[in-house]
Amino acid sequence: MSDPDRRLPATGAPTFVFVHGLTSNGFYWTPVVRELALLGHRSLPLDLPGHGLEASIPQSYQAQDLAAFSAEPSPLGAITVQDNVAHVVEAVRRARRHGPVILVAHSLGGVTAGLVGNAIPEQVDRIVYLSAFCPSTAAAPSAMALSQTPEALKDVPVPSQAHSLFLGMEPLSRGVIRFNLRSADPLALEDFRRTQMPGGTLDQLRTLLNYGMQPEDGAQTSAADGRVEAATWGRIPRTYFRLTQDNVISPALATKMIEDADQLTPDNRFDVHSLEAGHIDVVFRARELAELLDRLA
Repeated sequence: MSDPDRRLPATGAPTFVFVHGLTSNGFYWTPVVRELALLGHRSLPLDLPGHGLEASIPQSYQAQDLAAFSAEPSPLGAITVQDNVAHVVEAVRRARRHGPVILVAHSLGGVTAGLVGNAIPEQVDRIVYLSAFCPSTAAAPSAMALSQTPEALKDVPVPSQAHSLFLGMEPLSRGVIRFNLRSADPLALEDFRRTQMPGGTLDQLRTLLNYGMQPEDGAQTSAADGRVEAATWGRIPRTYFRLTQDNVISPALATKMIEDADQLTPDNRFDVHSLEAGHIDVVFRARELAELLDRLA
């Protein structure tokens, strides 16, 4: 029987496989996929389990009964990071039958991408972290732990407690993170814009909230041990796109993750680029991002 993880000849144009972040979905990547297609590239924007058209939008949320929405269970609470990894592994294996695979991850998607690299390093030709989490140390083994480091809080605005789209993270026993993306509170929307896309407008924010995000997600991936391994992930060429206006993964936190990972594999270091954008409005720079990705192909 042949080894399913044996590296095939990496010939031809690559397929870019995209992994979205927290409360997002494959639709988020549409502008980037369009620009890559115009450059002659195949792209596969994935929906992680329970996302995209598989998402469940509760009637309580549709009716804006936020008390009921916050209290009810969600199928996303049962989804683990291992479920996400298995989903992406299958997609990467299928895509690589047709040539090289470049795995691109945004935000929390970096945890899943790193664990995919641990699992099937021979199937991934490059990993691209687009302002994405990359845990690599025992001191900060998860996205949640990285978010609590001093670097994560450096030079970023403090979110409003009184006016927020965030409805809270329930105990990990229920495992759900929820947002009210349909809030009519202008101060909450402005607070979210300031944090997530400081270079964008409220009109652009509302578009992203309605097309590229969903109101709840599982919490288990945020808390999971997502450390990359030198012997497997560490063999894969890797690129980090640091977003200079990012208030979610600050430039200081991005630099910390890059340096920590480079210490883990000093003979295979990150190829680092900077892009002037915030955390989620980077897709409004789709042409520039696609051109940067094209150079990696």
